[in-house]
Amino acid sequence: MNIMMRSAIGITASVMILGLVSCSRPPETERTSDNKIIQEQPPLETTATEIAKEYADNAVAADNKFKDITFNVTGTIADVSKNFIQEPYVSLKGGIDTSKEPQFVFQQSEKDKGAELKVGQNIRLQCIGQGDLADVPMAGECKILE
Repeated sequence: MNIMMRSAIGITASVMILGLVSCSRPPETERTSDNKIIQEQPPLETTATEIAKEYADNAVAADNKFKDITFNVTGTIADVSKNFIQEPYVSLKGGIDTSKEPQFVFQQSEKDKGAELKVGQNIRLQCIGQGDLADVPMAGECKILE
């Protein structure tokens, strides 16, 4: 093999290895359509009381803040139950209206942990907001942080 052929093979192999390495790591940033870098933000930190108050004050504005957003929420468990499709969830005390306490449905991997929770227990969850459903703030895909 001549030197040109060896160089071409070496360069091709290097590019392939770099491509594989970069595919195995999640991106640390995102880019907009005009190629500007967007830094990923840490999840919003909030409480069940703040969520309940914001939804009571203005559900549209609260949806704009929480819906489809990952956030960490702390609160005291008001109820442990299952929804209509038998998924375990917790309601956290919000202090606004007990019939409209924010509800948090667990992701599949956390469902067994839901059976261990108790009313009155303090908890911290990471969830994705699902918005206002029948005047109740909802979140899903929750995992227990503490």
